[in-house]
Amino acid sequence: MTGGMKYARWSQGAWRGWRAADVAFDVGGCLAAADGGSGRRSRHARSLAIETPHGVCHVKSYPSPDGRRALRAFGMGRALAAAGFAAPVTLLVGRRGRAGLLVTADAGGEDLLVALARLASPGDDMRARKRDLLRRLGTEVARLHAAGFVHGDLVPPNLRWRDGAFVFLDNDRTRRGWPGARRNLVQLGRFVVAGITASDRARVLRAYASARGLDRRRRHRLGAWVMRKIVARRCAIDRIPAETAARAGFRALMRSGGPFDPALVAAERA
Repeated sequence: MTGGMKYARWSQGAWRGWRAADVAFDVGGCLAAADGGSGRRSRHARSLAIETPHGVCHVKSYPSPDGRRALRAFGMGRALAAAGFAAPVTLLVGRRGRAGLLVTADAGGEDLLVALARLASPGDDMRARKRDLLRRLGTEVARLHAAGFVHGDLVPPNLRWRDGAFVFLDNDRTRRGWPGARRNLVQLGRFVVAGITASDRARVLRAYASARGLDRRRRHRLGAWVMRKIVARRCAIDRIPAETAARAGFRALMRSGGPFDPALVAAERA
């Protein structure tokens, strides 16, 4: 069960799986969306939000041979909810051969980047609220790791801020086990975000380290490792020469509105 949700076996055509037993939603519309060929494509799946008479559903279809990812996301969502974390409610999960389908209810709340942009407005009250949100973020990721979970792709768009809590999205690569956990901090930190300073990034790490009970030496080592990995990811993804990044320094490399801001670089190239 996910947050008390009951599931029943389900089949339609060649599809087989599980569906929410007590929730009304448009199964046919979800299946049509899965086979429609539209939506946002990623390496392993195609995602589409659809309006139904019962609210917004997010349909994620996994072409063969990646259908097992749908069941993994379903299982991890249940495990996260059982451990006291927020995850999207699964409405439907199924396999058709080696293809897969996952339908979730809209998680609500704000995208983390939207919430941070809103709190980046001038003013002492907004600044305090932004810093509080960042400290909560570090603490919540530490709690996730302490509970034995590692998120598969903990980038800001995969986090929602809802009713004072974080919702973890996109759990088809989430797993149990400590190895690789600190990579989540790199995934969170590699984005250039308007209104987020190097000091703000340090707040997330301090909150994380404190919640994990790290002493000063281990905290320093973690911070240095995360910074190195963030720089390496920025260089690889945005094709920044390593020598250029080293000369500029971490603050310049990650500053919103600075010379390495991907949004500004893309605008200049357009």
